[in-house]
Amino acid sequence: MALYYDKVGEYVRDMAIEGLYTMPSFRPDLVIENADGHPIAVVEVKSRLNLSTDVATEMRRNILERGLPVHIPYFLLLSQDIGYLWKESKRNGSEETPAYVFPMDKVIARYSKRASDRRLYETELSLLVLQWLTHLSTEALEASEEPEKTLALSGFSDSIKHAMVLIEEEL
Repeated sequence: MALYYDKVGEYVRDMAIEGLYTMPSFRPDLVIENADGHPIAVVEVKSRLNLSTDVATEMRRNILERGLPVHIPYFLLLSQDIGYLWKESKRNGSEETPAYVFPMDKVIARYSKRASDRRLYETELSLLVLQWLTHLSTEALEASEEPEKTLALSGFSDSIKHAMVLIEEEL
């Protein structure tokens, strides 16, 4: 029997069954799928300033709790300043730190028409990341600078070749 705490401070039983109290589900900002429609990567975009490894790990843990499927090989958490990549993460490793960390400033400079010192809105940043990942999946971008260098080293770049980058696709 499930107990839930309601807004007025009383315990309510079995309200989730009635549809009144439910855990919010996870809908990623971007999903990268192979030709068969299987997810290769989930991408979350945040406009948070100075996104630290600890905060990124906590955000990922919260996303795992909200229903991120464990069978997806890559999880990317990107901000305007920095990117974090988890590779073949398992649900039981919710405290696992990212396998790779890389700067995002060169991507922002390449794809943004705004001044580099201005913070982008999350929607702007998501569209910019969508464009970058689409180029990465369809074109041979040189891996001579960051973040492409790190993504190539991790195997991510090769795994998304000819893949589709989708916005807010349900998993």
